[in-house]
Amino acid sequence: MKILERQATTIGGRDGIIKDTQSTIELKLAKPQEMGGKLAKGTNPEELFAMGYSSCFASSIEFLLQSSKQAYEDIEVTVTASLVKDGDSGFKFEALVNAKIMGVTKDIEKKYIEMAYQFCPYSKAIKGNVDIKFA
Repeated sequence: MKILERQATTIGGRDGIIKDTQSTIELKLAKPQEMGGKLAKGTNPEELFAMGYSSCFASSIEFLLQSSKQAYEDIEVTVTASLVKDGDSGFKFEALVNAKIMGVTKDIEKKYIEMAYQFCPYSKAIKGNVDIKFA
């Protein structure tokens, strides 16, 4: 059963624009300097991936905490996405996830972060394809 569907369109490549049809957000894309780009204001797929994964992971923690009626104060998830060479087959992502749940013990925090990793749609989508480390 489909719960929701969203669509985004990119026009141009690394120096194009990306538009979301639901929220009407439009962002300028800019090739990172590390890839030969100029110092320009704009985002890139790596930043968008990190943003999407961190928000999805935080939402998963929130859902699990609320579903089990576990009290907490706040959630913070930082994802550092790295683009690395993948031998002769191009590039791949690596990600460092730093998740914090304020207002719970370290044991409860660890339990819910592990549960969120199994629950999060992004985690499921990239499992086996992206090397994930936890801070």
